[in-house]
This record gives sequence, C-alpha cells and structure tokens, in this order.
Amino acid sequence: MKHRLLLLVLLLWGAMGIANAQTIIVKGTVKDAAGEPVIGAAVIERENPSNGTSTDIDGSFALSVAKGKHLQVSFIGYTTQEIAVVAGGPIEVILAEDAVAADEVVVLGYMNVVRKDLTGSVGSVAGEKLATVPVASAAEALQGKIAGVQVTTVDGAPGADVDIRIRGAMDLTGTSKPLFIVDGFPADNINDIPPTDIQSIDVLKDASLTAIYGARGAHGVVMVTTKSAKAGRMKVDFNFSTRFNKLANKIEMMNTYEFVRYQLDNALIKNSNSDRYQWRQDFGNPWDLDLYQNMPTYDWQDEVMGGTPVSYNYNVTINGGNEKLRFNASLTHSDEEGILLGSGVERTNFNMKVNAQLAKNLTLLVNPRFTIRKDEGAGADAFGRRGIIDILRYRPTNGMREFGYVDPEYADPLEEAQWVLSNPVNDVDQNYRKKLSYQFVNQASLEWKPIENLRLRTEFSHTFGFGEEDRFFGYLTDAVANSTYLNQPYAYIKNSRSTRYTWTTTAAYNFTVNEKHNFSFLAGFELQGRDGRQNQSTARFFPQNISPEQAIATMGLGKAYQTTSSMDVPERTASYFAQANYNYKHKYYISATFRADGSSKFADGKQWGYFPSVSGAWAINEENFLKNSRVIDQLKLRLAIGMVGNNAINSDQWRYLYSIKSSGGPDFSGTSEYGDQYYVNANGDTFINRDIKWETTITRNAAIDLGMFDNRLVITPEVYWNTTRDMLYTTQIPITTGYRNQVQNIGQVTNKGFDLTIQGQIIRKKDFELGVTLTLGHNKSNVDKLNGDVNELWVTGGNANKVSADGEAFKLKVGQPIGILYGYVYDGVYGFDDLYRTNSDSWSHTDPADNSGTTVKTVLGSGDTYGNPKIGMPKFKNFVDHGGGREDDVNVVDKYDKVKIGDMNPALTGGFSINGRWKNFDFTANFTYMLDFDVYNAMAYTLSSSIDNKAGNYYNVMQKFNHLNRWSFTNDSGERIYGNSQTSNMDDYFIPQNQGDLLWAPQYVQKYIASSYFVEDGSFLRLSDITIGYTLPARLTKKAGIQRLRVYFTGSNLWLLTGYSGYDPEVDVQKGLTPGVDYNKYPRSRGYMFGVNLSF
Repeated sequence: MKHRLLLLVLLLWGAMGIANAQTIIVKGTVKDAAGEPVIGAAVIERENPSNGTSTDIDGSFALSVAKGKHLQVSFIGYTTQEIAVVAGGPIEVILAEDAVAADEVVVLGYMNVVRKDLTGSVGSVAGEKLATVPVASAAEALQGKIAGVQVTTVDGAPGADVDIRIRGAMDLTGTSKPLFIVDGFPADNINDIPPTDIQSIDVLKDASLTAIYGARGAHGVVMVTTKSAKAGRMKVDFNFSTRFNKLANKIEMMNTYEFVRYQLDNALIKNSNSDRYQWRQDFGNPWDLDLYQNMPTYDWQDEVMGGTPVSYNYNVTINGGNEKLRFNASLTHSDEEGILLGSGVERTNFNMKVNAQLAKNLTLLVNPRFTIRKDEGAGADAFGRRGIIDILRYRPTNGMREFGYVDPEYADPLEEAQWVLSNPVNDVDQNYRKKLSYQFVNQASLEWKPIENLRLRTEFSHTFGFGEEDRFFGYLTDAVANSTYLNQPYAYIKNSRSTRYTWTTTAAYNFTVNEKHNFSFLAGFELQGRDGRQNQSTARFFPQNISPEQAIATMGLGKAYQTTSSMDVPERTASYFAQANYNYKHKYYISATFRADGSSKFADGKQWGYFPSVSGAWAINEENFLKNSRVIDQLKLRLAIGMVGNNAINSDQWRYLYSIKSSGGPDFSGTSEYGDQYYVNANGDTFINRDIKWETTITRNAAIDLGMFDNRLVITPEVYWNTTRDMLYTTQIPITTGYRNQVQNIGQVTNKGFDLTIQGQIIRKKDFELGVTLTLGHNKSNVDKLNGDVNELWVTGGNANKVSADGEAFKLKVGQPIGILYGYVYDGVYGFDDLYRTNSDSWSHTDPADNSGTTVKTVLGSGDTYGNPKIGMPKFKNFVDHGGGREDDVNVVDKYDKVKIGDMNPALTGGFSINGRWKNFDFTANFTYMLDFDVYNAMAYTLSSSIDNKAGNYYNVMQKFNHLNRWSFTNDSGERIYGNSQTSNMDDYFIPQNQGDLLWAPQYVQKYIASSYFVEDGSFLRLSDITIGYTLPARLTKKAGIQRLRVYFTGSNLWLLTGYSGYDPEVDVQKGLTPGVDYNKYPRSRGYMFGVNLSF
C-alpha cells in the first residue's frame, strides 16, 4: 500500500512539473502611436477570457499564460492587437487608433454612421484641420471648407456674428440659420466654441438626414462633436497665441483744402446769406482759400482705427482616466481687442466631459459647459454719434480755429464745444455699451445595453443664460435729439435671463442576417422648451459732461424715467421620430425617416407637422466588375428626397395676448409727463391668424462619391432642388381692420444648385506630404408665387431704409430670385445740353421758349417724391411715363422708373486649401471666394452726398469729388462763378471749368435713393489665412518632459483680390431679404499671429 501511495505522489509531482514548464509569466507595456503609456488597457488570454489583467499607470502589465496561447490587448478607440505567447523578455504593444472610430464615423441624428454607409449629403471637417488654423471660433474656421455651405462674418468686429447658410436655404422671415447640435444637444450658435475643443464638425445638407430633426432642421444641421474623454496616462495640452491687427483697407477722403473749397461751393449754391456768413465765420475770406493748401489734414481713420491692437488666446486641456472612468477638461480664454477704439471681446470657456462605466452595459456621460463673454463698444453702426460713417465724414480741419484764438466773450460756448471738444476720438464715450453674458450648460446621458445590439439611451440638457447690458447715450448722439431726452444724456441697465431644456429618449437596434442583410432601427421621443424674461431701468437728464461709467454706477444722478419688465411666451415642442436602415452586403442601401413635431406656436388643429424622408445608395465599386479595379476605390451613387418644416415666427401670432404699456397712453384730460398706463395688444399692430400652419420644404439630392488611386483623389459632385411652400411671412393688410400686419402662409420659393468637392493627395511620402482641397457651390433661388394674385411685394425693414428713403429697395417678385435690388439707373450728370439756358445766364428745367411749360423732373429734386433738376445734379433714366395713371408724369423720374439694378446672390462660392508637411515643418493656406454678385455701397453714397450737411455742421466727402473731378461753382480764387451778377460772361468761367466727364456736385444729393452708380461687383478671392509651423524633434523635447512642442506663425486676411471700392465686399452677403448692403460695417483687419502648442 505504501508503495502505491508513493507512486501516486511521484506521478502528481511530475504532472505539476510538466504544467509549470508550460506556463510562463508574460510582462510588457502598452503604448499608443505617440509612445505614450495606455493606462487601463485590457490584456486577456484569448482561449481563456477569464484570465486577464489591465495595465497600470505606466502602461505595464504581467500575466501568467500557458505557452502557445494568445494575448488580446484592447482599449476604447484603438484597434485590438493579438499576440502569440512565447518565452523571452518584456514585450511592447503599440495600439493604433481605430480608423473607423477616428475618421470614418459621421455623427448624424441620434446615431453615428460609418461614412461608407451614408445615403444622404454630409460635409465633414476633422478637428485636426480646424485646430491648425488659429481663429476665434469654430464657425470662422469652417469658411470655404465644405461645398454648398456659405460661411460669412457679418463684418470685421471682434466676436462678430458668423452666418452659416446651407445651399441657399432661407425663408421669408429672413432666417437662414441652421440647427446647431453640440455633443447631441441643440445650441444657439457655435461662435464661442474654441476650435481646439472640437473633434469633428459634420454638416447635414439634405432632408433625408435633417428630417429626423423636424422643424429645427429646416435650414440644415451643423453637428459639432467636442473632444471625448480618453483613458490612459494623464495628458496636458497647452496652446497660446498672440495676434497683432491692422486696418486692412482705407477710404480716401478729401484733404483740408478740398474740403474747405467744397464747403464754399455748398454755401454759395444754396443762395442763402446765412450759410455764406457762417462759412466766412468758420473758414475766413474766400479769397484766402489757398492758405488751406498748407494746412494739416486730420485723418480720423488713422486716429480711430489706425492703431495696432494686440489680442491673445490660451487653452489648457487635461485628459486621462481608465476604462471605468475617463475625463476631458478644457479651459480657453481669449481677449480680442478691436481696431476701433473702445471695442473688443473677452471670452472664457470651460468644457468638461466625464464618462463613467457604471456597469458592464451601463454608461453615464456628464458634460457641463460654462461660457462668459464680455463685449465692449457700441458697434460700428453706433460708434460715437452715428457710427463708422461719422468717422469718415468728420471734417479734416477746424478752419479758422486752427489759426488763432476765439474770444469766448463773443463765442457761443456750445458751438465752440462742437468745434474744439467734439471729434471722433472724444466721441467714443458718447455711445457706450458694455455687455456681459453668462451661459451654463448641463448635459447628461445614460446609455444601457441590456442585450447585444440593443442600445437604450436617455439624455437631458438644461441651459441657463444670464445677460447684463449697460448703455449710455451722450448729448451729441441722435438718440437724445428728441422731446423725450431733450438733448441730454440718458442711460439704462438691462438684465435678461433665459432657460432652455431638451429631453430625448431613444432606442436603437441593429442586427445582421446571414452576414449579408444589415438592419438598423431607431425610435424615440423628444421634449423641448424655452422661456426668458427681461427687465430694464432707464434714467435721463444726466449732467452733460458726465462719464458713462459714472452714469451707470450712479443712476441717481439722472432722473428716473422708466422701469420695465417682460416675460417671453414659453415655447414648447413635443416630437416623435423613427428611422429604419437596410443594406445588402454594404452594396445596396435604403433608409427611411419619419418625424412628427407639435409646436405651441400654432393653434389647435395646426400644431402638428409631419416630416418623412427616404434615401438610397448603390456602392458600384462593390460590384464584381469594379471590385478589383486598380484605379477606382469608391464609386457610389446616392439619391434622397425628404421634407422638413419651419416655425420660425414669434409665439402667439394665433391668439390675443395683452400687455401693459408703461408710457404714453390716452390721457383724455390733457397731457402728462408719463401718460396713463393701459392694456394694449401684445402683438402691436399685428392681427392674429388662427389658420397659420407649418412652412414645409421638400429637398431632393443626387450625388456621386468617387475615390481613385488609393483614395488619393476624391471627387463628390452633388445636385439639389429644394421647394419651400406655405412660407411664413408678415404681410401688410388693410388698415380698416384696425391693424397693419398679419402673419400668413404665402407663396413658394425654389432653390436649385450644385456642390462640388475635390480632395487630392498630390504627394504622400514619409517626409513630405502635399494635399489640396477645392469646394465649389452654386445656388439660384426663384420666387414661384406669392399671395393670391399678388406678383410682387416690397420688402420693408432690414437694410432697405439704408438704401432708399422710402424703404422700397428690395422686392419679392414672381420669377425673380430673393435678394434683388430695385432703383434708378444712373445716366450721368445734368449738363449744358440737358437743361435750358435762361436769359440770366443760368440753366433751368423749364424751356423759356415753350409756352406750354414742358418740364423735366427728377427724384433728387427738392420735393418729397420728385422735383426740379439742376445743373451738376445726378441724372437718372426715365423709363415710364404716366406712371400710376398720372397725366402729368411725363419726363418725370419717380418711383415708377425703378428697375432691377442689382443681384446680391453670388453665382459661385467656395474655397480651396493647400496643406502639407516636410519633415518637421507644416504649412496650410486657405483661400475663399465669391464670384459674380453685387454689393450696394451705401457708405459711398453717403460719402458722395451732403445729407445732413449744413452751416456749422460740415461733413466731408470722398477725395474723388475734388474740384477737378466734379461740377464746381467757384474758381481757384474762391470767387463764385455761377449765378454771380458780377460775372457777366459765364462762357469765360463756369462753362470751361465744367467740361468733360465730371462727377456730380455732392451738395445736390440730400436724400437717400437707390442708384445704380453705387451697385458694384463684389467678386473676390481672399487669402483667408496662411500658417507655417515647426515641431521640434521629440528627442530634444522629451528630455524636458515635453511630448510635443510646435511653434507657428499665421497671417490672416493678408491678400484680397477684388474690384470693390469699399472696405470689404464680404458684408451681409445673402443675409435676410435685404442682403449685400455695405453701410456702417466694421472694417476688417489684417492679422499677424504667433503661437505655440505644447503637450506633456
């Protein structure tokens, strides 16, 4: 028995020895492509998944595994690596980023889709491309990078609004703003999102993709995904840049001599003794006019906008964690000082993402964001007294006051203050604004995967917004020149608060049958709400010389005037949606979407809108006859059709609401200072309409995706046709109703066009890469029909009043695009052959030999509608006689002679970029262009006129109107040569001096009309930015604990090719129904930036 037991022990001992001989301890480290340790990577035995471990803070691991087995190393966002177990020293595993996760996934409505499975139209820009161009916001960085997506800044102001318009989309409310989705939640804009925080931007361009967002996706959808939390060793990125700005362009104004001579012309031609005497008092004896040739000229553009403001920006990002808990935190601060005195924007953004794996199939994502923004300056249209235009028009000299002393005993103190104290520099504080805004965004989502391929997700977003605005208007501003403020300063403090929430719940399920048939389904519901409130306190009659800061800090120094408060009508939307997708072997695709939206903006029975879409695709390259092609890598045909809605109107246009009017009122016993408070219709003079309903747009899209030569050349042409029906529009109604306006569903507009994107990798080598991207878009709109039998409607508001005094400049007309300007066709100047010479050696509009009194009339005459032309006055063509059925409308230029004079719609828009790398150097150049569109230079019109010019209040005009180029009425000696009784022979003086192709006399232009002379071709090609960077070799930086160190230089707006004569042609392009008007726009600057990128 003992022998048997001994034998059994020996056998067991041997077996254990053999087992020990076959098991080894594998040690190693796991790193990413940059050589950084991956913390928390899973290391398991493939044959025995229960045997596993994870990497530590150094990326190291140790695991006992039987020899001949296999290890699987995996981590979220990386491709799983498999390694055979062999005896030997420590191993090193390099995990590559998952190409599908990093590059091929496109963020769509409530789900992500692999790019090769797309059936709709999507344009994408990777965050790496955005980050290489250091601009203030993600919206700016999108310019020219996606075909069919027009990105323009309103003007050159710091923090200026950036307009994004997708395929010409716009409704008759003038709205073209797309829906912005940031990390799955709606946002008002992306202007304040730092490009360094962005992982990708995807733009959904057709209804097959946007229909799932219903009404909100009427004008396209811009999906922004910020950088996600990644597990691994903690990583710190630091970016810093500083920028120097200069005014990019100037407008040449009259110098001192020409200005004084022009004002002499102005005073003499008015035939008013008071104007002549005032000129003598301000500028001296006309015979001494030549003295001003040696006087200095004050260049107010240089004084107010000629500095070199410095801006800076820094960003710190911290990323780390493990597979159970990951985080990403980013802090960005920028301080951008404008070229206009007293203007600037300061922004601070904090963004954090925390991803927690609560259980094996349960994930929590928390994403709080916080933004602070401070704006300083009243803006280009309100700077000083009347904005930028007043800087240009301000007199370049103080006249006689430049020569000597004015005795205060004989001078009017207020008049002297106008001359000595008032100038554009001192006027900065006349129009003061400081605005603060705070936004807290709290977002969270919970995702549960109860079974394989089923994903249940609920997400909630709540946004708080707070705003503060301090405003002050000095005694020189137009705002106080009325009976309410009596030319004395006033100020107000305004506070606002807003809240917005979104709750979305979805269920998604996907499965594959026989490895051929791929299905995915999505269903969900969504609730949205928004409301807000405002209050404002106003005080008036402050001391004349009080500073804005003192007035705002001590409102009691003025007299309390008004305290108002209001609450927004809450907006509520409920939605249900579903989507189904199918593809066969990733070769044939079909997708269908349906969404139902219910809105509180419509009456019962009209609240719900239903928006379906369907799309399909054929991956031709997967067919046998192309599958093995050495040239074509991808060839896909895509077709899509869908419907979206729009409810972009004010709330409660369908029902009566009342508010308390806090000033004015029906005081039947007489007048009182404040009036009697009383109830009024909250919608003012707008009549309710219970029949208004959803505006709808049907979009159709056809496209080809072509990839060639190992996808080094990718071409994507697309064509589209969009039809918008039942457009929501505020139209005029008969005043016999007691109201003036009503929101109605009218008409139909179509948009047709094409997009083209070409991407090419010209050189792709280890040390040298060179790539080019070209985008091109064409869109043409057409008004198919309007309201009933009405074929044309004048567009009121917007920029119309800056073009024409009667507000009738832009017209919606059946058969024409939106954005067409109507006005008068310039026909030269009334000269000696156009009018009648009288016996008194002057020229008249009436023929003295014609007893019937045949006359010529012009819209620029002294009357409200038309009046008498004068020698040297602009002339316009007369197209229509007996306009409006009037018998006396013969040879009369009036409103019936307005014709189409401008088309503000670009024929082509887009951009192209060149980017590359040579060893450690990188370079990027981005160009943008717009071709064949008109801009109305309303600034030049004002600077070619004498509007508001009067004795004691002299305005300058452009230098091109100097006395050699315009009709003038004085000679070099300062003598009047027209209508002067002392000059007996006009043929010796006035006629010889005014020969040739001369410009008009600006003093005859005293009101605004739309003139074809000021319609200019706005076509341009701009070098938006160019960046050159250098990354120091890693072998040098790692010694200092720095993973990556890059320095760069960026020049922005360095070059502009255009024939436009204003500051810049890119002003209000395709914005609203009255686009392309250049008036009081903040000039663009030219910037030079130096920066550094650090990673630890």
